[in-house]
Amino acid sequence: MVADPVDATLLTLNYYYYKTSNYVATQQNKITKSEYFDKIYQLNPFSQSIYEKDIPKGASDPLYEKILNHVKSHQIQYLSLFTIGIGIPSLVYFKSKLTDDLQSSTRTRRRVPKLSNGARKDVVLVVGSPTEPLTRLIALDFEKRGFIVYLTILDQKDLKYVESNPITDDINYINFADSFSYEIQLAKFKNLLNIPVTPFTGAQAHKLNLKAVVFTPNLYFPIGPIENISISSWNRINERLLVYLKIFSSGLIDLMRHQKTKTILMTTNIISSLDMPYHAPETIFQNSLRHLFTALSREIKHQGLSVTQLRLGNLNVTNNQNGNAKISTIVNSEIRNWTDDMKALYGNTFAKSEKGSSPIKSAGKGTSLRELYHTLFDIIYSSNNKSSVVYCGTGARAYDRVARYIPECIIDLFVS
Repeated sequence: MVADPVDATLLTLNYYYYKTSNYVATQQNKITKSEYFDKIYQLNPFSQSIYEKDIPKGASDPLYEKILNHVKSHQIQYLSLFTIGIGIPSLVYFKSKLTDDLQSSTRTRRRVPKLSNGARKDVVLVVGSPTEPLTRLIALDFEKRGFIVYLTILDQKDLKYVESNPITDDINYINFADSFSYEIQLAKFKNLLNIPVTPFTGAQAHKLNLKAVVFTPNLYFPIGPIENISISSWNRINERLLVYLKIFSSGLIDLMRHQKTKTILMTTNIISSLDMPYHAPETIFQNSLRHLFTALSREIKHQGLSVTQLRLGNLNVTNNQNGNAKISTIVNSEIRNWTDDMKALYGNTFAKSEKGSSPIKSAGKGTSLRELYHTLFDIIYSSNNKSSVVYCGTGARAYDRVARYIPECIIDLFVS
């Protein structure tokens, strides 16, 4: 948001800087070639003619006289160096000052606009499991910024978790785990948005506005060889994918169309973009979602609806100072549950692959969650919907480019 005005200002400064330099050089050239230049130089009390009277022939020229003669013979070059020496520090100073001013002007607190009576109007629907830590954190941040938050309950596990671990009383829930169908739950939600709301006695009634539907990421998947992953684990992956399909086929898209709602899909990007071995469930799930939402974006963009894929790199969700020890513990506990045949076939390569890929999966120091929150907020309230893919987190963009442009034979050397 700051880069455009800064670049434009720098281009303007550069234009006038070079224009002024050319003008000074032209005028200097005219003066030096003028017939009056030598006359003016002769009037200089430090000119050579004065010293010729005092310096005997054959004596060496003083050092300062040599310097003066050298400067005189290369005056254009020295003038250019002087101009550049003054101009570059000035340009750097004004650039840093302008950047600081622009950044200070944009350090506004990201808060949801309210009505004139102070009531909340904008609603965000968070589609994800409340058992996921990142989903809970995102829902809490939305609520603190002034959204009316609705969070989905996708199965009985989510329901039990919410009942025993309530996030906050200010978050509302849409329960897809009960006996009612998805269509009925979404119809209730649609009616809620269409009913005028009176925040307090005497206030003017208003309707709520669904600003965004945010699909939060799944962070936990089974790992290991494909042939060793249980059928029940594959069924759970399919059930997760079916949730998205059921929601879209049960009236959510029609609701978003009437509300002019933005859609945001959050996916982890590093492992799935590289198709890393022993992570087939995550790779299949994340890539399937990307293709689904890419197709959805192309279908509904002509209706004025935007779909943004927020691809995540490494985020500082938890303290991972002992990351290598944690990976070793996970690998050892996973291998212990394998049969002897699986240990013999995959044990060494699995441990080597997980240990070798830990720098890739960590991608350096994780990005602060505050940057993620700001990115989500900016996508929701941005009037510019040109970019359908946004990156957040260390390594997200880099590994996406690696997977796109680097041959697979080279990638295999690092991930296999």
